[in-house]
Parts: sequence; C-alpha cells; structure tokens
Amino acid sequence: MKRVWKRVIAVGMAAMLVCGCGAGGGEQTASLGEQSPVKAEQAKETAEGSSEEAAVDTQYPEYLNLDSFRPIVKDGEEVTLRVLTMRESIANSDINENWFVKFIEEKLNINLEIEEVNESTYEERRNLMLASNDLPDIILNMHLSANDMVNYGMDGQQFLPMSDYISEKLTPNLYKIITENEMAKAENTAPDGKMYTIPNISASFPGWGDTLGTQRVFIDKRYMEAAGIEKAPETLDEFIEMLREFKALDPASMGVDEIWPMVSTWGNDKEFLQNAFGWVISDVGDMTTPAWDVETKEMVIPCSQEKYGDYVTLLNTLYSERLIHPDFFTIDKTAARALYAEGAVPVLCDAAPYLSIPERFDEFIAATPASSKWCVNGVTRKTPSYSLGTVCISADTEYPEVCMRLLDYLYSDEGSVYRLYGCAEGSEDSMGIIEGFSLDEDGKLIFADVASGKYESDFDYWVNAVELSAGGNGPGDEGKMKLYSQKLAGVEKPEYPKLDLTNPDDHYRSICYEAHQGHLVDGLPSMYLEAEQAARYTDLKTVIKNYVNTETAKFVVGQRSLDELSDFFDELKNMGIEEYIEICKDVYADYAGPQ
Repeated sequence: MKRVWKRVIAVGMAAMLVCGCGAGGGEQTASLGEQSPVKAEQAKETAEGSSEEAAVDTQYPEYLNLDSFRPIVKDGEEVTLRVLTMRESIANSDINENWFVKFIEEKLNINLEIEEVNESTYEERRNLMLASNDLPDIILNMHLSANDMVNYGMDGQQFLPMSDYISEKLTPNLYKIITENEMAKAENTAPDGKMYTIPNISASFPGWGDTLGTQRVFIDKRYMEAAGIEKAPETLDEFIEMLREFKALDPASMGVDEIWPMVSTWGNDKEFLQNAFGWVISDVGDMTTPAWDVETKEMVIPCSQEKYGDYVTLLNTLYSERLIHPDFFTIDKTAARALYAEGAVPVLCDAAPYLSIPERFDEFIAATPASSKWCVNGVTRKTPSYSLGTVCISADTEYPEVCMRLLDYLYSDEGSVYRLYGCAEGSEDSMGIIEGFSLDEDGKLIFADVASGKYESDFDYWVNAVELSAGGNGPGDEGKMKLYSQKLAGVEKPEYPKLDLTNPDDHYRSICYEAHQGHLVDGLPSMYLEAEQAARYTDLKTVIKNYVNTETAKFVVGQRSLDELSDFFDELKNMGIEEYIEICKDVYADYAGPQ
C-alpha cells in the first residue's frame, strides 16, 4: 500500500507548507491545494494588488457571500446548480418538494435542478454520464471509487480538484475536518496529491461509526424459539445447522407457504460467509477484489486461493438444500423485503429489520460473526469512520466556489443536522413544510411528523420529507449532527445519546454492537492505481471477474460439477491471475495490516 501511506505524508507536508506561508498584517487564507481558484483576469488583479486582503477578495466571485451561509449567494443574484442524487428504495416523494431542497433554495439562495436515480438505475446513469462527459454541477452518493477518481479526476479531468478550493476562507468547516483527519484525507487523495471527492465523517460512539462491523445479518427469534435454538450460533457449522432446522419447520406453523432460511438484499449473506472463511472484503461479493486474510495476515485475491473451492462447495450445499433462495445471485431488495414482510425468512441479511418489518423490529438478534476451520475467531470488517466518493463536482461547472461553499455548509453544525433531520420544532426554518424535531423527557429526538403518523418511521421521514441524498450518506459530519441537534432542541451541554431499544434504528445498532464486539477487523484501504497499471489491472480484472462470476454460479446451481474445481483454478492461471495478484501486491506492498 505504498501510495496510500505516502499520500498521508505528502498531503500533511503540503498543508504545513501552505499554512506556514504568508506575509504582512493582512488576512491570510490557507488552502490545501497548490493554488487558489483564481481565474486568469483575477490572478492578474491579485498580483498587482497592494495587500494580502485585496488578494483574498479577488479570488472569489462578487455574488458569493463569505461572511455567513445565509445566504451563500447574495440576495438579488441568481445561481442554478444541476444536481444528480441517488435516493433510497423507499423514496416516494417528489424530491423537489423535500424540505432541505426548499431550504437551500429559499434560505441559501441557490436554485437546484435535481435529477434523481435509485439503487436499480444509478449504475447505468453513472456510466452514461461519465462516458458522455455530460456531468451535472454536483454528483451525490453515486458510489464512485478510487479508480474513478484517477480515471475521471486525475487523468480525465472531468471532476473538479476540490482540494484546490478547500481553504479557511471559502470552506472553513471542510478545512478543519480534513486537517484533523489525516487518514480520511489520505483515503480521498489521488496519486497526484489532489482530492476529487471529500469524505463523509461518521460519529463514533457505541452503536455508531467504527464501533460496528459491516455485517448485517439478523435472526428472527420466533424461528429460533420454534426450532428450539436458545442462542445465536458461534461457528459456521452451527450456523448452517441452524438454517437446516429452520427449513425443517412446518411453514404453516409459521404462517407462510414456504420457508427460505436466508435471503439477502445486497450481498450481506455472502459477506457473512466470506468473513467465516477469513476474508475481510471491502467490495462485498466480488471475490476477485483484494481482501485481507486474517489467518495468513496478507492481502489475497480470494478466488485464487484453494479454500475458494470450499467456499463454492458450501454455496452449492446451501443452494441444493434450498437454504438460500433460487434467485440467490439476482434477487433485488424489493423482492427480498417482500419475503421478509411475509415472515418467510428466518435470517434477514439487510441493513436493518425495521426496513421491511417495522412492527416486529425488536424480535430479531444480530448474528455473531462465525468462526470456522479457516478463521479461528469470527470477524467482521470494521465500519470506516470516513468514506470515499460521496460527492464530486464537474470540472466544467460555472460555479465551483458556490458548489464548494454549499458542500461546506453540510459540514457545519447546522448543515449536518438539517441535511437529514430537518429543523427544530417551532423554528421559522420549517417554512410550513415540516413540523421539526424536539426532545422527549428521556432526551430522545422526536420527529413531530412521525409522532403524528404522517410518516411511518424516522427513516421514512428522513427520506420522503427532508433529505437530498440517500440515507444521509452524502457529505457531512455525523458527530456534529448527533450533538448539535440536541442543542437546537434546547440542551445546553449535548452528549452522544444512549441507544434506545424502543427505537427501531437504535435497536438494530444495539444488537449489532453487542454481536460485533471482539470481532472487528479493519479492511484494506482503497486502491489507487497509476494509469498504466490501472489499464492492465482493469483488463485482467474484467476477464477474470466475468469468468469467476459465471463459473461460480454454475458450480453453485449444479450446472457444473464440483469435481472440475481444479480445472477452474488452472483456467484462472491461463487468464493471468498471477500477474493480477502481483499488481495488487505492489499497490499494498507497504501495508502492514490492520491495526
């Protein structure tokens, strides 16, 4: 992982060099980029100016308000930004009518033209956007990768180098956050030393952020009681046996036509099983991507290892015994959650039980990460305290400073709250669209529109009444959101809230927290590949991944005999798997493993 750790040093030194320079008694603006975003004519004016203060003033458009966020664009001026955003599957509102969109337009004085996509269409839209180079001003939550930052940012110059615009003057919140979070900054910094995206910062306290693993596997206690199972299985063998006992139950006794012991919405079942084999994988389900092997303590490509044959054999067993759904490889969230709602699935592999069974959310426990002969202590990947690729800005935008100023607002105390929760009850900022939030006698946030029955849950309210980006996964500071929301509701000394087991969201966090302690392992940092290396990596990965996915599916469903697994590994060698592994090893050469 040479490049990742070298970026930490390089970016830190660059920040120190910039912060340490400046002369005279005028106001100084420290920037993380190599130079400030100054247009040619403004640069000339700056060079001829007689003071540092004059230089600062001419860096930014006259219509931009740098004294506060209200408004960002000065009154009487008009700026329109095109925004592409991904929304949750439960979204059913017109996003243009959501409260935060209206707030941005009316209070921050920025017009928005929004295009929304969902989880089933975002990938096609993203690929079309990048191929045609027809980018909106701001791209939110489109799951862009480190390689995307290299290909479309560093090399393709389609993304704005955002670090050139991060400064104490223009983006004070962002400047402070990323100078205090070196690893988050490094994770979001390309090999050229620039940031083409910025991280979402997670809160970290019991049940939140990096106190949880990424496994999301929940067991229905009704089925456990019916099968006479008193506690969650601890080993992989015990887990599989539990699925068999669930399958053996009489469906009619459980009020369903057929029982499907384990069903997933987005590869969560695969992650659980892969972890049991000792693989900690960031890209769930992709067995051709680099993973950390907790037993051998090295970076590996799972599909190339001998134990991958055992993994495929296990999947074949689960499939042939109907312990997993016939559409194991293709089932989508809607279909999976419909089965959950019917009560036909004892083991839900979803973000949280309440998303499909809100009335029974507390009737589930979280599965314990399973140990096995391949993994002595069960593991789950620790949720990173920061993320990659939550937002990008088009390099061709007419309003880079406005885009950056708006994003910086999302990292402010108020913006971190407003982007997901909305405003406090009684605030003029409600604009008659939402009722706002308050605190109950136990200090718990209560959303009036949920309490009144207008929305089924807090999550429903966030998605369909407030937010601009799916699940609050866009840029922002979750820690500030948790603390400042209390202050807005009248608490003098806010503290991180304790988990409330009567709250659906808190409940799932609590059971995950309990199940994951002692099993958390850091995953590999993101891969940043140089252009030539990336091209070869992509060529090899495309062929290898297609082959692995196709042949694995054949093995699992019985279209190809498991006796041919040795042929499978031989064919991978012929496709260049060894060269592919060497490329990945080079990227992570200096990585010493999880802390």
